[in-house]
Amino acid sequence: MSARVQCTYCGLPFRVRAVEPNRAYYCCSGCALAGRLPRPNAGGEFPVTPALIIALCAGFVFFNEVLFWGLGIALAHDQRAAQAALFARVSAGLGALAWVTLVAVVARAPSRRWTDALAVTATMAGLVVAVASGRQAGWVLLANGALALWLARGWGKLKFIRNRRLPI
Repeated sequence: MSARVQCTYCGLPFRVRAVEPNRAYYCCSGCALAGRLPRPNAGGEFPVTPALIIALCAGFVFFNEVLFWGLGIALAHDQRAAQAALFARVSAGLGALAWVTLVAVVARAPSRRWTDALAVTATMAGLVVAVASGRQAGWVLLANGALALWLARGWGKLKFIRNRRLPI
Protein backbone atom coordinates (compact mmCIF):
# COMPACT_ATOMS: atom_id res chain seq x y z
CA MET A 1 0.00 0.00 0.00
CA SER A 2 1.35 3.43 -0.88
CA ALA A 3 0.58 6.93 0.32
CA ARG A 4 0.88 10.25 -1.48
CA VAL A 5 3.27 12.81 -0.01
CA GLN A 6 4.75 16.06 -1.23
CA CYS A 7 8.41 16.51 -2.05
CA THR A 8 10.09 18.45 0.75
CA TYR A 9 12.09 20.46 -1.79
CA CYS A 10 9.91 21.13 -4.85
CA GLY A 11 6.44 20.33 -3.52
CA LEU A 12 5.41 17.88 -6.22
CA PRO A 13 3.22 15.01 -5.06
CA PHE A 14 4.44 11.42 -5.38
CA ARG A 15 3.86 8.04 -3.80
CA VAL A 16 5.85 6.27 -1.08
CA ARG A 17 5.36 2.83 0.41
CA ALA A 18 5.16 3.91 4.04
CA VAL A 19 5.01 7.34 5.62
CA GLU A 20 7.20 7.98 8.65
CA PRO A 21 6.52 11.04 10.80
CA ASN A 22 9.07 13.89 10.82
CA ARG A 23 10.92 12.53 7.78
CA ALA A 24 11.83 14.53 4.69
CA TYR A 25 10.60 12.98 1.44
CA TYR A 26 12.08 13.79 -1.96
CA CYS A 27 10.60 12.93 -5.33
CA CYS A 28 14.02 12.43 -6.99
CA SER A 29 17.73 12.41 -6.24
CA GLY A 30 18.00 15.91 -7.73
CA CYS A 31 15.61 17.30 -5.13
CA ALA A 32 17.36 15.28 -2.42
CA LEU A 33 20.70 16.85 -3.38
CA ALA A 34 19.27 20.35 -3.61
CA GLY A 35 17.49 19.88 -0.29
CA ARG A 36 20.74 18.94 1.46
CA LEU A 37 22.55 22.09 0.36
CA PRO A 38 22.22 25.01 2.77
CA ARG A 39 20.29 28.14 2.00
CA PRO A 40 21.82 31.56 2.66
CA ASN A 41 21.11 33.12 6.03
CA ALA A 42 19.75 36.65 6.56
CA GLY A 43 23.17 38.18 5.80
CA GLY A 44 23.42 36.32 2.48
CA GLU A 45 26.17 34.04 3.76
CA PHE A 46 26.06 30.29 3.28
CA PRO A 47 26.75 28.07 6.28
CA VAL A 48 29.57 25.65 5.51
CA THR A 49 28.35 22.05 5.47
CA PRO A 50 29.91 18.83 4.16
CA ALA A 51 27.31 18.69 1.35
CA LEU A 52 28.24 22.21 0.24
CA ILE A 53 31.97 21.41 0.27
CA ILE A 54 31.41 18.23 -1.78
CA ALA A 55 29.26 20.13 -4.28
CA LEU A 56 31.88 22.89 -4.62
CA CYS A 57 34.70 20.37 -5.06
CA ALA A 58 32.71 18.43 -7.67
CA GLY A 59 32.02 21.67 -9.53
CA PHE A 60 35.71 22.63 -9.39
CA VAL A 61 36.79 19.22 -10.73
CA PHE A 62 34.16 19.36 -13.49
CA PHE A 63 35.23 22.90 -14.45
CA ASN A 64 38.86 21.80 -14.75
CA GLU A 65 37.82 18.75 -16.76
CA VAL A 66 36.11 21.08 -19.27
CA LEU A 67 39.08 23.46 -19.19
CA PHE A 68 41.67 20.76 -19.95
CA TRP A 69 39.44 19.26 -22.65
CA GLY A 70 39.08 22.66 -24.33
CA LEU A 71 42.82 23.34 -24.11
CA GLY A 72 43.50 19.89 -25.55
CA ILE A 73 41.22 20.63 -28.51
CA ALA A 74 42.95 23.98 -29.05
CA LEU A 75 46.38 22.31 -28.95
CA ALA A 76 45.24 19.64 -31.40
CA HIS A 77 44.09 22.33 -33.84
CA ASP A 78 47.48 23.99 -33.39
CA GLN A 79 49.19 20.74 -34.53
CA ARG A 80 50.69 20.02 -31.07
CA ALA A 81 49.56 16.42 -30.73
CA ALA A 82 51.76 15.40 -27.78
CA GLN A 83 50.57 18.25 -25.59
CA ALA A 84 46.97 17.75 -26.76
CA ALA A 85 47.09 14.08 -25.77
CA LEU A 86 48.46 14.98 -22.33
CA PHE A 87 45.69 17.51 -21.75
CA ALA A 88 43.10 14.96 -22.95
CA ARG A 89 44.43 12.38 -20.47
CA VAL A 90 44.31 14.92 -17.63
CA SER A 91 40.75 15.83 -18.63
CA ALA A 92 39.73 12.16 -18.73
CA GLY A 93 41.31 11.55 -15.32
CA LEU A 94 39.51 14.52 -13.81
CA GLY A 95 36.36 13.27 -15.50
CA ALA A 96 36.68 9.86 -13.87
CA LEU A 97 37.08 11.58 -10.49
CA ALA A 98 34.05 13.79 -11.16
CA TRP A 99 31.96 10.78 -12.24
CA VAL A 100 32.84 8.83 -9.09
CA THR A 101 31.91 11.87 -6.98
CA LEU A 102 28.57 12.30 -8.76
CA VAL A 103 27.77 8.59 -8.42
CA ALA A 104 28.57 8.80 -4.70
CA VAL A 105 26.14 11.72 -4.44
CA VAL A 106 23.44 9.66 -6.17
CA ALA A 107 24.16 6.67 -3.92
CA ARG A 108 23.94 8.77 -0.73
CA ALA A 109 20.73 10.52 -1.75
CA PRO A 110 17.83 9.75 0.57
CA SER A 111 15.69 9.18 -2.50
CA ARG A 112 16.88 6.50 -4.91
CA ARG A 113 14.76 5.40 -7.83
CA TRP A 114 15.28 2.98 -10.69
CA THR A 115 15.74 6.02 -12.95
CA ASP A 116 18.80 7.02 -10.92
CA ALA A 117 20.28 3.57 -11.50
CA LEU A 118 19.47 3.93 -15.20
CA ALA A 119 21.23 7.33 -15.36
CA VAL A 120 24.32 5.94 -13.61
CA THR A 121 24.35 2.88 -15.89
CA ALA A 122 23.98 5.01 -19.03
CA THR A 123 26.82 7.30 -18.03
CA MET A 124 28.95 4.28 -17.12
CA ALA A 125 28.30 2.99 -20.63
CA GLY A 126 29.57 6.35 -21.88
CA LEU A 127 32.74 5.86 -19.88
CA VAL A 128 33.18 2.36 -21.33
CA VAL A 129 32.79 3.81 -24.82
CA ALA A 130 35.35 6.47 -23.86
CA VAL A 131 37.89 3.83 -22.90
CA ALA A 132 37.18 1.80 -26.05
CA SER A 133 37.42 4.78 -28.42
CA GLY A 134 40.22 7.18 -29.12
CA ARG A 135 38.24 10.17 -27.83
CA GLN A 136 38.24 9.52 -24.11
CA ALA A 137 38.08 13.12 -22.88
CA GLY A 138 35.07 14.07 -24.99
CA TRP A 139 33.01 11.01 -24.04
CA VAL A 140 33.87 11.35 -20.37
CA LEU A 141 32.88 15.02 -20.49
CA LEU A 142 29.59 14.10 -22.16
CA ALA A 143 28.84 11.40 -19.57
CA ASN A 144 29.63 13.75 -16.67
CA GLY A 145 27.57 16.55 -18.18
CA ALA A 146 24.59 14.21 -18.53
CA LEU A 147 24.91 12.97 -14.93
CA ALA A 148 25.35 16.53 -13.61
CA LEU A 149 22.21 17.63 -15.47
CA TRP A 150 20.39 14.61 -14.03
CA LEU A 151 21.32 15.73 -10.52
CA ALA A 152 20.49 19.38 -11.23
CA ARG A 153 16.90 18.59 -12.16
CA GLY A 154 15.82 19.36 -8.58
CA TRP A 155 16.76 23.03 -9.08
CA GLY A 156 14.99 22.99 -12.45
CA LYS A 157 11.79 21.67 -10.93
CA LEU A 158 11.79 24.37 -8.29
CA LYS A 159 12.49 27.09 -10.85
CA PHE A 160 10.02 26.06 -13.54
CA ILE A 161 7.06 24.67 -11.61
CA ARG A 162 4.38 27.34 -11.42
CA ASN A 163 2.30 25.96 -8.55
CA ARG A 164 4.89 24.56 -6.13
CA ARG A 165 2.50 23.31 -3.47
CA LEU A 166 -0.06 21.07 -5.04
CA PRO A 167 -2.87 19.47 -3.05
CA ILE A 168 -2.36 15.75 -2.56
